[in-house]
Parts: sequence; C-alpha cells; structure tokens
Amino acid sequence: MKLTKNFSLSEFECKDGSAMPESVFKRIKSLSKELQKIRGYIGLPITITSSYRSLKHNRMIGSKDTSQHVKGNAADIQVKGLTPFEVYNIIEILIEDGVMSEGGLGLYNTFVHYDIRGTKARWNKETKT
Repeated sequence: MKLTKNFSLSEFECKDGSAMPESVFKRIKSLSKELQKIRGYIGLPITITSSYRSLKHNRMIGSKDTSQHVKGNAADIQVKGLTPFEVYNIIEILIEDGVMSEGGLGLYNTFVHYDIRGTKARWNKETKT
C-alpha cells in the first residue's frame, strides 16, 4: 500500500511481522508525509531501517517501552550518499523553516532517528571510532 509518492506501508512495518494496530497506522501515515518532505528536499531515496515496533520486538532489541517507535511516531533512516550528520542537519533546517513538524531528532553513527512527538527533543549518540 502506497502512503506517499515514495513510501509504502511495508517500509514502516515491524521487523517481527506483528500486525500494526489501527491507531499506529494513523500515526505512520502522518510520519510518512513528514519523511516525504525530506525526500522531496534532498531528491535522494531514503531507507527506513526501523519504524513501527511491537512492544515485544522493542523489548527484544533492548529499547524502552516509552519508545516513539512503539507508538508509530518514529523512523530510523539512512540516505545513501549523505552522512547521518548531514541528514540530521537537513532535518533540523526543515524543522526550523517550518517545512517539517517539530519532534525528536537523534544522531547515531549509521542512521538518524526522526519522530513526530510534537515537542522538541534532540540527542547525539554518535561515537567516534
């Protein structure tokens, strides 16, 4: 099922095959629209490495029960040809310019976390090796 011009529902589904609750699906539709704004701005494909997670899957990978992924509000993304730092900064600019919704933005070594929690949250988990 196509959610936006460049994103399909399958990209947001839980890795353990759990069914997505209707309440989560509604938030995923909103999240996909925000990610489409990034896609339109950069003109490059975005890979979603993790989005919706069932509580069971979320616990299995060691994440907190309060994770935005469990609510369907979050996606961890990568863009081939751009570093996570570059993607993070692009999203920050799009939020500051009012193009994208305010939310959580996290920088990691191999991906960027973006969520639509509605309030500003920023973190940097990037480690230099």
